Amino acid sequence: MLFVTTIESGEGKFEDTIRALKRLKIPEGIEVREFLGLFGEPDAILIFETADEMHAVDFVCTIAQAVKCKTSLALPIDEFRWTK
Repeated sequence: MLFVTTIESGEGKFEDTIRALKRLKIPEGIEVREFLGLFGEPDAILIFETADEMHAVDFVCTIAQAVKCKTSLALPIDEFRWTK
């Protein structure tokens, strides 16, 4: 399963947030596909893959201790069947 997490640092905390995320220990069962810093809002985006929602929840809870984040399940566009 593919997940996308947007990350917003606190006011004036962008550098600290990015440094902390660079040092983040990635748990077993999580594969980070992309970690991108953004100019503008949100401050960063993390795209990761894992076998199930429970692994995703555990991983995102670790991140959310330090920053504001939102996570969505991502699906290939062809899986949106009602658009055929």
